[in-house]
Amino acid sequence: MLSGVSEFVIQGITENGGLFQQEGWAISLCNMLGTVGPDGRMLYSAYARPVMINGVSSVVIRNSLQRVDPKAFEMVKQFVAENQLKVRSGRGSRDAEVTGVHPVIGQERRSLESKGW
Repeated sequence: MLSGVSEFVIQGITENGGLFQQEGWAISLCNMLGTVGPDGRMLYSAYARPVMINGVSSVVIRNSLQRVDPKAFEMVKQFVAENQLKVRSGRGSRDAEVTGVHPVIGQERRSLESKGW
């Protein structure tokens, strides 16, 4: 998709510059790619995570999703196209190697002291 980067960011901004008004879209998109754990809680995919960037809901998608689950990747592309959302590059391959794959959020909540993924 984007050469030289390991992830891309779907921004909650439409191509015409307006805010995407569908409430909770980032979490919903990540939920569609996730699974339900044995305790009934949603587990996000290691390939997608919701984030806030400058107060705008966004989703970070790892490019490797295309290789691991082509149908899910196509669904993400279709969602972006249908809603005319802006997409930008994320971290480069080297940066992503330093922190590894996005962890799957399980049962435990992250503490406020843990500021990163």
